Amino acid sequence: MAGTSYDVDLDMLENVEQRLATPEFQEIQHDERFQGWLRMQEAAMDIEFTNYDVPELNGHLYTREGLVIAEQQLLQRYANLRDMLSEDNLEIGMRFVYFIGETIRRAVEGTWVALPPNPERPTPRSVIDSPMWTAFHDPQHMISLALNRRTEKEISSIYDRAVKRHQKWIDAGRPARDS
Repeated sequence: MAGTSYDVDLDMLENVEQRLATPEFQEIQHDERFQGWLRMQEAAMDIEFTNYDVPELNGHLYTREGLVIAEQQLLQRYANLRDMLSEDNLEIGMRFVYFIGETIRRAVEGTWVALPPNPERPTPRSVIDSPMWTAFHDPQHMISLALNRRTEKEISSIYDRAVKRHQKWIDAGRPARDS
């Protein structure tokens, strides 16, 4: 798992297969708040996000170019993740989370999943699971890296590595997830 520390939280480095099998994990996938969040964000992408929130993304939805634009916008708008997730910015902040996660999801044949709360993180977290990966892609963590490092290439670099690994996985015949 070399290189994964850049795009996953430390609590997500445990065996994904074990986490996916827990009753808590299975239950939260059907939670109406999680499912409603996904539906709400999906609806907002074409209507509000690209027309009002970040019009620069119009024509670049779910593309690498869109990730570059999104990261630039995040750096212009927010000092850090706490600022982005503040009460005043939460609605648009969650749209950035969804956009980045959905772009990764589409590129790696992933699935949105909700991680149940734990002692270090008292609220559920929406992340991307993919059949080739032994950890989750966490868009909030990616945004935090981008806002902390301010290089303008954190998110696109994570995306590039994920796409490259996905292609290697396809070329290898789509082997079962290595744990």
